[in-house]
Amino acid sequence: MDLEIQTKYGKVKGFTKDGISKWYGVPYAKPPIKELRFRRAVECDPWEGVIDCTKFRGRCVQFKLPISDLPDDSEDCLHLNIWRKDNQEKNLPVYFWIHGGYLHTGSGIDEMYHGESFAKEGVLYISINYRLGPLGCYNFSLLDKDNFDSNCFISDQIMALKWVKDNIAAFGGDPNNITVAGESAGSTSVCTLIISPAAKGLFHKAICQSGPPDASQSVEKEEAFAKAFLRDYLKELKIDEKDITKLRDMDINKLKTAALKITNSEEKHISIPNIAFDDLYPVDVYNLLKAGKANTDVKLIIGTTRDEGTYLYSMEECPLNWKDIQQFCKDNNLMGKYIDFKQLYRKLRTEEKQCCEFATDYNFLINSSFFADYFSQYNDTWMYRFDYPPPLFATIDLNATHGCDIYIASNTLKGRGASIWNDMDPKVLKYLVDSMHGSFISFAKTGNPNGPHLDIEWEKYDAKTRKTIIFDEKNKLLVNPNAEKIAIWENPL
Repeated sequence: MDLEIQTKYGKVKGFTKDGISKWYGVPYAKPPIKELRFRRAVECDPWEGVIDCTKFRGRCVQFKLPISDLPDDSEDCLHLNIWRKDNQEKNLPVYFWIHGGYLHTGSGIDEMYHGESFAKEGVLYISINYRLGPLGCYNFSLLDKDNFDSNCFISDQIMALKWVKDNIAAFGGDPNNITVAGESAGSTSVCTLIISPAAKGLFHKAICQSGPPDASQSVEKEEAFAKAFLRDYLKELKIDEKDITKLRDMDINKLKTAALKITNSEEKHISIPNIAFDDLYPVDVYNLLKAGKANTDVKLIIGTTRDEGTYLYSMEECPLNWKDIQQFCKDNNLMGKYIDFKQLYRKLRTEEKQCCEFATDYNFLINSSFFADYFSQYNDTWMYRFDYPPPLFATIDLNATHGCDIYIASNTLKGRGASIWNDMDPKVLKYLVDSMHGSFISFAKTGNPNGPHLDIEWEKYDAKTRKTIIFDEKNKLLVNPNAEKIAIWENPL
């Protein structure tokens, strides 16, 4: 197909390699710099000439974990990347990927998120960058409403979806068949878009991998935590609250150094802030969903891995013993369930396994289950659990931990972390990829994950039977596999 594409704003030129047409670094919003730092995304200005989209543009500056800096990491990061088969087909289904990483790290250019496999199967695949850490996710508007906006990163994602809706037909995509997908913080973002009034009508299907929505039993408590975090952050920067506008012109490396220090702090009172409740993300998430007051006109796949919590335990980002679990219960008004939790989780052999299972449940399983319960009242929903442990993780008892399924679901067994799948039996690996990746491809195309790639029928989920497909060496469909846990937890956290 023609590689020079006329968008609403100007022309972009891509390239073709191995039968796949690609456009890298396409701008979807004005650069969020200078007066737009800490402000919500603004629509692109038109441009003259042709933008060269044959190379990736810079990631957002990274704000957590010992991740290597790249020389072109930048605040000017609001770009997307497109992959599609090099032919003349029109109205291709669109798969819009949102990366994870604590809302502080990661990018859409990571090799593990490249879209060749989707493109080969006749899907137009898009990955995006969005603002991270203090640039996109810290709600400084709690301290100064006039000079700072809340949920800038959500505004980025919504702006990217608006760009896709307006422009993707020029690349051969179908603006009326868009699937939004993500993992971890990317999945939480997808849940947020399902809830957000501002995202209504911008997509038609959703896939949530290991990331339920942020919710809170107390908005006041949540905002108090966020303010405490922001004040700690300002203290690290040696800025008085009354001088918070100094952030608008501060050197990005200072913002980064302070964020890295505070997010890696071992002080118990410091917690990375969650998504802010505002006009983009309403309060009372689960009750709104239960009442159908969300974007329930989309179809949904949602799921987790079997051992999500082993990663969190290895990073010391969850309760590490029963004393910690007790404190967690006190902090979250769950002391009435503490004895029930002990009886449930102490069925496992060691305290480490008990804590890992507890972390899996409160971070991922319970809220994902209730999200599916409520959503399935209004539209087609499918639930999965990924059980197969990568060989490397099996040897160190991490097993099917958080994030391990990304490579299988996207069929990108390359890039950062992909070596966990080395030394696999090729037949088992093909079976896993065919099952999970094939299901996501089918869902993007037709709105139904079933097809010849599966050896069993993946039946729809409902709140009574909670049918869940288990992706494993041999797939199976379980009925209400977490009934005992859900009965004890009773409500989303």
